[in-house]
Amino acid sequence: MPLVVAAALLVGATCPWPAWAASETNKVVIGLLLPPEEAEAASLRAGVLLAAEQANQAPTPKVTLVIRGRIGQWGADAVEAARMVLDDGAQGLIAPPNGAATHLALQVAGRTAVPVISLCADSSVSQTGVPWMVRIAPTTIEEARFLLAGLITDHSDPPQWVALVPDGRAGREVSLDLNRAASAAQCGLKMVCEVNSTLTNLESVTAQVLKEQPKGVLVWLDPVPAGKLARSLREAGFAGKLTGPSRCNSPGFLAASAQASEGFIVPTIVLDKPGQARLLSFQTAFRQRYGIEADLTAAEGYDAAMLLVHILQKNAPQLLPRAFPLDFSLPGVSGVLSFDAEGNRKMALRVLIVRRGSFVAVEPEQK
Repeated sequence: MPLVVAAALLVGATCPWPAWAASETNKVVIGLLLPPEEAEAASLRAGVLLAAEQANQAPTPKVTLVIRGRIGQWGADAVEAARMVLDDGAQGLIAPPNGAATHLALQVAGRTAVPVISLCADSSVSQTGVPWMVRIAPTTIEEARFLLAGLITDHSDPPQWVALVPDGRAGREVSLDLNRAASAAQCGLKMVCEVNSTLTNLESVTAQVLKEQPKGVLVWLDPVPAGKLARSLREAGFAGKLTGPSRCNSPGFLAASAQASEGFIVPTIVLDKPGQARLLSFQTAFRQRYGIEADLTAAEGYDAAMLLVHILQKNAPQLLPRAFPLDFSLPGVSGVLSFDAEGNRKMALRVLIVRRGSFVAVEPEQK
């Protein structure tokens, strides 16, 4: 894969510096890497577009958004990420929840010094050594550890939870993180089962879970597959706890799971009253702009774009690497945007549970 990135960067070999180095100072160009198979592509695109539109309403440098992803049978996301920087003049990149795409964007960033804002929850993202990167989304380890610590009361029992993860590389990353989270929560996982992207093994996965008779299942999948698995498990008679990542706080999950969503648990970032007002304002603007409800990915995409625009407006292109690690906090619609030295978001989490078709907050004493 590094060879692919190196080859991609040769596309701009006639230009020794990225195109933004000579661009006008009153123009901000951000790039969104969006592979065609990205499960939450529509939400992410819509959130980032809304941020760019709103940023352009202010009397500040104008924002241009470039969106690229793999095109054609022989296309490569690494090439598209490099072209956004070298050809389109992107001064910073937004990477999707897709872990492979985020790593490609970070490889390009490592060679061009453009900052990356990632929505990927994999712990490996913050281990790449690229210092000009921050992660908007909570990590898998944070979310799973928080959930397990609150849901498992007897640590003397043998492992009683199973995890459902994607197949392939994505599943391996999630499995590692879930096992680390389980260990940190002083428990273990009874089984980790891969679910293929087309859900052709839905019945066999459901049968495996029922055979194990777990007390709970970590359904660590994208919102729609997670909803379908939750529905399959409930219809097959599973009565234990079902939980998943924060991105399952989504209309897509609720539609896919239907009545089986009742009792499904996810973590969410704690919002103060100003944060709740910002989220409500965003949701209203999103609904008015697109005619649909916003999900968490849309909100995080919006925040990623606004954060990147803020960074680019406050720092000269040649000084961008020195702006990291970020030492400020910025109000976001998904919560306050504040990061540690490794680029991971600082946050507190709380529980949401589905009641009568909607996610509602659970007070600590009700866990």
